[in-house]
Amino acid sequence: MAFSSTTTSSSRANDTARTIEFELKQNGPYILAGLGVSGGLLLLANRNIPAIGIPILSSAADRVAYALRWTGLEGISMVTAIWCVIGVRSKYGIEPTSSEGNHHLQITQRILSNTTESFLAFTAAKLALASVLEANNLRIIPALSGLFILGRYTFDAAINHPSRTFGYTINAVATFTAYGLFLYKLFSGGIHANLLPFSLR
Repeated sequence: MAFSSTTTSSSRANDTARTIEFELKQNGPYILAGLGVSGGLLLLANRNIPAIGIPILSSAADRVAYALRWTGLEGISMVTAIWCVIGVRSKYGIEPTSSEGNHHLQITQRILSNTTESFLAFTAAKLALASVLEANNLRIIPALSGLFILGRYTFDAAINHPSRTFGYTINAVATFTAYGLFLYKLFSGGIHANLLPFSLR
């Protein structure tokens, strides 16, 4: 009995290892490409965005409001996904309560669901980051928003191909960079950092 259990566990471990190896071979190049593009764009943004004229906002409320304006641009990806679902329903005459048996509708609904999840996670991270950033360090907000938009559309365009990992990686870099910077600022400066000039005007 013990021998059978050990054999089963060993077989599962081997299957898991083969699955991971297969996923890395299939998606590894896209992950590396996504990381490279994300890193390059963030470096370019850090060097060139200040020339655009990013405002210096001392109020935490103003910084969050500035980040919310970029959220409007990111939200276009949500609108696009919704229109894709509407378009497929109109084309195939599908009832709103039914998605059975239509591969195209299932794909567009997956895109909408994934877009919603990514949008909410990134928006939460970006707004939290904006609240703790220094007044003269807002250039990271448009840089991360640009990454999110790029990753979202490249993911959607290749939803049925392994290359969607490229867009997913860019999205992940934008989201985790925002969360990482937020946590760094939060723990290095304290939870009340950059809140003294808070204004609700």
